[in-house]
Amino acid sequence: MSKRNRNKPPLPHKTAAPKPGMPPSSFPRVEEGGVGGKGRRLLTVSLVFISVGYFFLKKTDPAGSSVYAVLSPLFLLSGYLLIPLALSVKEN
Repeated sequence: MSKRNRNKPPLPHKTAAPKPGMPPSSFPRVEEGGVGGKGRRLLTVSLVFISVGYFFLKKTDPAGSSVYAVLSPLFLLSGYLLIPLALSVKEN
């Protein structure tokens, strides 16, 4: 630690401590990271889409002329594209 910073007071925290006697509803709200309920549902849907996509991919024929050859990339891409959306959804 340098000599200049030694005498400086520490920086205050972003949230102030609640004063004694304040009701719990007036406490400062602490935002924590994580995925909310809507995000969890979207993650679940995306994992189901990815699983179904790989299941369809397993059922395709080598020539790629079946309906599974068309459906598997659609399910896989939609499942993989839903993951960033699910992680970015904010709970209201």
